[in-house]
Amino acid sequence: MKKNSLIIGFIASLLLVFGIALGTTANVQAAKSNSLTSSHPVQYNKKKKEVTLLTTVNGTYFTQPTRHVIVNVDGSNGNKSLLKTNATPKQIYNDLKKVGAKPGDNLSMKSKAGSKVKGSSIKVFFVINGKRVRADKAVQVNNKNLKKLDFKFGGNMKTNNKAKTGCVLCFDSCPVGIVSGAKYGYKYGEHFTGKSSVLPKDGSNLKVVMQVK
Repeated sequence: MKKNSLIIGFIASLLLVFGIALGTTANVQAAKSNSLTSSHPVQYNKKKKEVTLLTTVNGTYFTQPTRHVIVNVDGSNGNKSLLKTNATPKQIYNDLKKVGAKPGDNLSMKSKAGSKVKGSSIKVFFVINGKRVRADKAVQVNNKNLKKLDFKFGGNMKTNNKAKTGCVLCFDSCPVGIVSGAKYGYKYGEHFTGKSSVLPKDGSNLKVVMQVK
């Protein structure tokens, strides 16, 4: 009996150690899946209706104006935006649809100047020092503060594929960007700069959260 008890105890100890090891591995894998990297730059949360992507700050546009907020690094506008990302427009488009956003698809390259983008409203936050900062608090237009950029899920996937600009997020209404601002109409122009007093320094990683209203 004593021998059997020892054997049973030994087996139980092995199972306990094995279970802990499996649990640790699972936790590590979960942590990896929840972290953003250059090779895994975007993730979505259906419950929170959010898409989060990893970007890199381009300090050039703290002083030079642009109309591009986020552009994929491989796009023709890859070096013309305040933030660069390895996430593709298609990834952002698909993930926004997964969390319930509906594209407006109301603009084209032939739209009249001043036309406003439509689609589901999107709140855009920059995660700075662990806190969410509204995008309009981190940028200015014509050297003046902004009140509300009113971002919309324009969609524009077909035009985006054709243009190959890599545009993900634009300040003004855009027929190419996946998301863009409805406050300023199409062809408003390059009048936006990032605030160096708010944003991290050039070359820093910055998480951006797009939340469907």
